[in-house]
Amino acid sequence: MRFSFPCSLPKITAIIGGGGKTTLLFKLGQWLAEAGASVLLTTTTHLAFPPPAGTAFCAPATPEEAAAAAQRARLVLMGYPNGNGKMTGLAPQYLTAAAAAFDYVLCEADGSRHMPLKWHRDSEPCIPANTGLIIQIAGLSALGKPASEVLHRCMEAGMDPAHCIVEEDIVRLMLRAFQHNGATCPAVALLNQADTPELRAQGDAIAKELRAAGYPAAVCALREDVIGCWF
Repeated sequence: MRFSFPCSLPKITAIIGGGGKTTLLFKLGQWLAEAGASVLLTTTTHLAFPPPAGTAFCAPATPEEAAAAAQRARLVLMGYPNGNGKMTGLAPQYLTAAAAAFDYVLCEADGSRHMPLKWHRDSEPCIPANTGLIIQIAGLSALGKPASEVLHRCMEAGMDPAHCIVEEDIVRLMLRAFQHNGATCPAVALLNQADTPELRAQGDAIAKELRAAGYPAAVCALREDVIGCWF
């Protein structure tokens, strides 16, 4: 696997936004596990289930069982399937116990209804306690498409459903999410789905604006296991 990640990760990392959260969760987890770390994958909202091949699964009945899972596999998805192709995450006491036993915890802390962009309500995203890094992801496939098709809660965002998304819209959405989530830990941005030279150039322009606002940013194509450099 050619995947690499251009910054060090803390004990607990939360992934928010849209356009590749689950893909990033599992790629980061596999990358860390292949480097020899024990990695817990979970969610504070809902996550697609079952996991990809090579990922162990645990639905702990006690906090002690959650912690013991670190001894059975390097890469463990933990939560509770709901029977509808999704799973919910851990109660806080279970997450605390498991986090103490694993080297890393990666948490999908947001939902976007499979859309590449997200408008966050005041109660969102749901960042776990003691998170050391927030990674916000956005899908460049949204560019040039009607907001109603690519932006979760476009009406709440005050955006005309027929409005075609431009670079400035993605900058505004990502800055708002960073600034209102209430977390004090570092935060970085990933502009995903840079699958063409044109999208890569547009992603670079968005990343430049985010960096100017104080947020490290990179352009990536997670399907191709490629992440650009931080500046």
